[in-house]
Order: sequence, then C-alpha cells, then structure tokens
Amino acid sequence: MHRPQSKPASRWISTSLLLLLSSLGALIVCEAGLRLFHPKYEDVSRYGKYPAYESRLWARPPNTSRYKAHPDTGVRHPVIYNEFGSRQHRRFDVDALKQAENVAFFGDSFAENSGIEAQYSFTEILDFLLNLQDDRDFNVLNFGIDGYGPGQEFVWYQQFSHRDDLDHVLYVFCDNDIENFHNHRLFALDDSGNLVSNVAVGRGPLVTALSRLHLTHLVLDFGLGLPWLRSVVSPLSQRRTHERLEPIHELAKRTRLRQQGDASSGDAIDDSIEAFQALLSHWKEVVEAHGGTFRVVVLPYLTRQSVRGLFPMQLDVVYLIECFNDMIPHFNYYAGWSFRSADTHWNEAGNMVAAHCLYRLLEEEMGAGSLSEATLASARHEYYSAVGVNGWRPPPAWAAPATEGTMDGARIAAKYMELDHRHRVLEELDDSTPIAVSDWAVYLLPERPSRRAVLAYVKTPCEEGQEDPFFLHVTPRNPRRLSSERAADGFDNLDFFFTDAWLVTSPRSASDVSKEGWTLNDRCVFGTELPRYEVARIRTGQYTGESEIWEVEIALDETGARQL
Repeated sequence: MHRPQSKPASRWISTSLLLLLSSLGALIVCEAGLRLFHPKYEDVSRYGKYPAYESRLWARPPNTSRYKAHPDTGVRHPVIYNEFGSRQHRRFDVDALKQAENVAFFGDSFAENSGIEAQYSFTEILDFLLNLQDDRDFNVLNFGIDGYGPGQEFVWYQQFSHRDDLDHVLYVFCDNDIENFHNHRLFALDDSGNLVSNVAVGRGPLVTALSRLHLTHLVLDFGLGLPWLRSVVSPLSQRRTHERLEPIHELAKRTRLRQQGDASSGDAIDDSIEAFQALLSHWKEVVEAHGGTFRVVVLPYLTRQSVRGLFPMQLDVVYLIECFNDMIPHFNYYAGWSFRSADTHWNEAGNMVAAHCLYRLLEEEMGAGSLSEATLASARHEYYSAVGVNGWRPPPAWAAPATEGTMDGARIAAKYMELDHRHRVLEELDDSTPIAVSDWAVYLLPERPSRRAVLAYVKTPCEEGQEDPFFLHVTPRNPRRLSSERAADGFDNLDFFFTDAWLVTSPRSASDVSKEGWTLNDRCVFGTELPRYEVARIRTGQYTGESEIWEVEIALDETGARQL
C-alpha cells in the first residue's frame, strides 16, 4: 500500500522552528542591545521586579542596592535602600528615632532623587543643616519612591512601623501626582463623600515577565502596545486604567470652576481630584493625631497660580518657587537647576537650594535659633568639601570658605556615606579569602591610600554571638614600637565589643585605630584598623568571664598571613 510522503510536513515543522528560533534570537539581541547601549528603560523595567503588595501595588525591598547613571554625565552611582526601605546611605537606630526630632519626606522621583548620588539629595543636606543646632538632634528620612503617587505614598506612611515617631511629615507634590492617583485607584469617595480604600489589582506572571523587558517599554513608547498591555505594564499604572490627564493648570482650573458651581456634573477625573483632596486632609489628621505636623511642598517649577484650588484650604502648603525666586536673581528652573538632558528633574544645585529653603521653613516652624546666612554658607562649604566624591561643587555664588564651628569634614563624610561604604566593604570581603576561620571568619584587607590595613570579622548568618567581648592582641615585628606600658606584655591590647564605634581623625598616633561593627544583609561585620607598624602576629577571639569561646592565632610574614 502506498504511504503519503511526510517530507513536506517535516519540512514545514523545521522551517517554522527555524523561524521561531531566529525571531527569538533577534529579540534577545535587541533586548541585550537596549540594556547595554540604550538603557533608557532601566528603571521602568525594574518596577516589575519589586514585591507586589495588595495595599500599595509594589514596594522596594529593604537593604538592597542598584546602580543608575547620572542623566548628564552618564557616570553610574549606587542607589541604596536601608533597613526601612528608604533611599539613604545610613541606618536609623530605632532608639535614635525615639530620642530625636524626625522629619520625613514622602513623594515620588523628585523626593527619591535616584539620578544623583545620595549625599547631594536635599534630604541629606537638610539633615546636616538641622543638626548644626547644638541642643537638638534631628533625623531627616527620605521615603520617596520613583513612580509612586499620593495613594501609594500615604499607604507607605501608614505601613511604616515607626510612623508615630515622625514629628514633621512633608509630602512633595509633583504635577503628575493627580494622574497617578487617578490611575492607581487606591482611594475613592463613597456615595456619602467618605474616603475609602480599594484593594490593589495584582498582576499575573505573564504581565510581570513582560514588564521586565526593555523591548516592552520601547513598543509602548511608539504607541504600538495593546491597551491591556499598556494599562498593566506601565509603571504609572499597574491597574485597570491608564489615562493621560490634562496639564496641571487645567486640572486646577476645572477644580476652581467646580468649587464655584460653574462646572457641569463631575466626571471620573473630578471625582479623583476630590478623593485626592480628601486623602490629604485625612493624612493631615492622622499625623496631627500623634502630635506631628503635616505640610505639602510644591516643587519649584510650579507656581502658586498653576495649582491653586487643588489643595484643601486647611492644608499648610509651601511653594518652593517663591523661595527660589528670593534666593536666585532671574530664577529659571530649567536654566542651571535641573539636568541639562531631557530628564527634567532637579540636579545637585536644585537640591542644594531646596535644602536651604526647607531649612529656613523648618527652622521657623520648630522655633529653633536662626542661623545667619554666613553660617549657612560656611556649613554648605564644609558639607560639600566632605562629601564631594565625584567632584561636584556648588555654583560660585553659593560657595564660601569654611569657618570654625561646623562639623568636622571627616565626620560628615563618614555619616553620609556610611551605608555605601558598608556595601563596598561587603563586596571586598566577597572577593577575599579569610585568613582564619572559627566561630567568625577573619579577613585581612590590605592597606590603601585612604586607610590602614583592616582586620575584619564576619559572621553569617548573624543571629547570635556578637554580645560577648572580643580580644585582639597585636604583636609588632619591632618590639620597640610598643608603648612602655605594653612592652612587658609583648603586644598591643586592642580588645573591643561589637557595638564599639570609633572614628579617629588626624593627627593620631601609630596605635590609634578606627573601628566599627554593623549588620547588613544577614551578616555581622566588625572592622578595625591595624596599628601603623609592621605586624608579626595576631591573636584574637572571644571570651566570657574567664574562659575563651573561640581563638585563632595568625602569623604575618613576607608570604602573607596564615592561621597557626
């Protein structure tokens, strides 16, 4: 019996498979090319990786970091989130929060400032300026998250476990906030005009995967995406709607007309504006219920007239453009105070002036002693001299020589770059091999121009064991380097507790060492400099009472360090 030929079918299958593989390969090449050579969609594609929350769509995980390129220079810098999930290069001890006066900023990309290094963000500069007061301690916390809207920001505030310790809450208003609020639909008004919260719409695995691709956002940019794809992938939406609203001044105009009774029956946008206003009033009530203050801060490219009517009458609203106009002759936000590129966020200079304006605002509100312009200029000079790791300096009109009475430069740099430094130390430890291993792994980090050799103790996971004291006995190669009181022992005694922290600034003796212990990413790390002499032997470990818990002895010679 004659059988039909199967070659055409097999050839069709082979051709289809080849076309499929070729198309897939082309897509992979295009995706890789976008990521490497045109990383425009780096941030928006990253949103899909953040954990989803039913209450606020998504959130940044704490104790994480990423890198981002500066919009003007293209130089990449770390963007680090601390244990609170806030974008700051240092941790906030819970007890320190309770003992200090806390100023918290909520907002989107203008508050987070991921385009610049953290030390140039207005929140960091403001923290420094406030702490020039001798008799009061301040913490300025940055809860800004790029792509958020007022709804997510308020829920973020509600979910912060120490919100009742926030004495001053400032919401930074951006012109796309009402659009975000409208599209996210996290809050609305019921039939009685009461504010009610909605459950966030989750995203399925397919949409989550698509949202991580740069190609997806390229397609959306050219208007080729299907409506359902745009509505759930866009970082400004992630809900059922994605509607482009009128410019902010038109929204303000329609609000004023409706308040005056000159507008026709309201539509969904009018309802969202009313819900937005109700949310701000409710936020103010929540903050004031525990004795705090609530303010709205309007960015300096928005005039009072352009947003008039959008905020409830009882709110305290600060228009930064008025302070900028007072401080800068012929002020134009887009000429020198924002990035030169297509990115219109404020740059380092814009953040500097914002910090100055907000300092004057808070100084008056909190009844603090007013600092002269000369003192503030001197403080700015010392601050930027200490943290200017990438060479940026204030414009000449804002520069001034340092004078006595401000914080020491080394202390400023240590405080404001602390978390960045810790991540870099962890990276260095990951690339190193311990010289001794016991209950703790012991590393020897080589000397560098900016530091002495460092002995680092690492424990992972770090659940217990850091409470007991450590002993550290360092024997110099030349015994004459020991002080007279240590000569009889034959070693320097540098015992410490994990909670010790001491930053030594010059001038200092050969035996003075900087040291600190900290916890990050489930690891306990203690780093201590070694004395400024050639070390022959190290004996270290932990003890309790009269007995040792663990001990290692390390010899150092021309071949390196080895455990004995």
